[in-house]
Amino acid sequence: MKKALSLLLALTMLLSLAACAAKTEPTTPAADPSTPAADTPTTPATDPAADAPTTEPAAGAVEIDLWHYFDSSNDKQAIIDWIDEYNTLQSDIHINCTYVSRDELMNQYTIGALSGELPDIGMVDSPDMASYISLGVFDDITDELNAWGELDNFYPGPLSSCMDSEGRIYGLPQNSNCLALACNMDALKAAGYDHMPTSLAELQEMALACNDPATSTYGMAMCCVSTEEGTFQILPWLRGTQDGQEVNVDDLTAPSAVKGLTALADMINNGAMSKECINWTQSDAFNQWCAGKAVMCEIGTWHLAMIQDAGVSFNYDFCLLPTGDEGTSSSTIGGENFGVCTGANAREACIEFLQWLCSKEKEGEWGVVAGKIPTRSDSVSNYDYEQKGFAVFTEEMNYADARGPHAEWPTISEAIYTATQSVFVNGADPAAALETAMATIKPITDVTPLP
Repeated sequence: MKKALSLLLALTMLLSLAACAAKTEPTTPAADPSTPAADTPTTPATDPAADAPTTEPAAGAVEIDLWHYFDSSNDKQAIIDWIDEYNTLQSDIHINCTYVSRDELMNQYTIGALSGELPDIGMVDSPDMASYISLGVFDDITDELNAWGELDNFYPGPLSSCMDSEGRIYGLPQNSNCLALACNMDALKAAGYDHMPTSLAELQEMALACNDPATSTYGMAMCCVSTEEGTFQILPWLRGTQDGQEVNVDDLTAPSAVKGLTALADMINNGAMSKECINWTQSDAFNQWCAGKAVMCEIGTWHLAMIQDAGVSFNYDFCLLPTGDEGTSSSTIGGENFGVCTGANAREACIEFLQWLCSKEKEGEWGVVAGKIPTRSDSVSNYDYEQKGFAVFTEEMNYADARGPHAEWPTISEAIYTATQSVFVNGADPAAALETAMATIKPITDVTPLP
């Protein structure tokens, strides 16, 4: 019965996708929250020379297809290099990897839940995995991972995003990240400040003071686009501590959430933040900061690996996101998981590769290469760049909350970004907008509460 309901949901999602395609012009989808934006391919496969490992399978090797949506230069090249490495370490298994844009890959999962046409190993954004588990996209590999004996080394938050409501495990978290504040210290000094903001009120004050319409320079930049990417960046401000109170997404009509959304709207309305933030991806906002067009910017851990190549010409520093009361902070956990898909070829070989990919050593290496944070407590990333920045982000992880995990997270997320867009674009009252969002969210969390 449960499987039938999951297939019915998949069919509903598929029909919805078809309807949307028929009614709207195609647009370039927003990228995964923890990677820059990229173009959407018309089919899952892309240029093999650019996106596939270079090794050839050995005679008799079992071939495994892996789909991913890594699209930043560091991530994308790293997964190719690592699969090449794995393919040369042994000759029994050969991994073929294919890049598919995030939105296209999610569509393929929905279609594959009905057709059975899935890769052997699939990558998924951590808050979305519970939804695809419920559709039957990923296979239960709990017993094999327990036998591995290394699950206790994974941080509980990232690992929980690979589980269903009963605690069964369908994959492994491959990387983690969160959000913090990047500051142009030269511009802050010019505006009369010798420190970074430590509260939401001070951030608002400093952002307005640094605003310079003559040079089109804004005090603050962030991504407020109407996709999961926007939800990722907006959530810390809705979950910030206000007057000692903080809430999760199942209580967004609380005064603290309303105050956080009102603060963002005020910065847009008074010019401290560009109105274009409603269209900006995280890459766009980061590029504004790198170009000196935004004095402060909400950025992700992965951006630390890009600063040197971005040509930043000013003194900069990083601090915890000042989302509420003095000295408090909140952030959002991001990251990607890899799971073994239902009906996978050579299931045991797929699990063996995931254990290698998420091993103690490889987790530490990935953190350095891709500018991420390991998902294992026993992994160490020896960052040889932006060490102060990584220290801030590592501390920020103590105040970062997951998105879900929840099988209905895509619906919850849409309610959040739709509400915030109505405030930023249409001038809706923040309290009323969040009330509208809760009309969608509350029935969902009443039936299946958030963890």
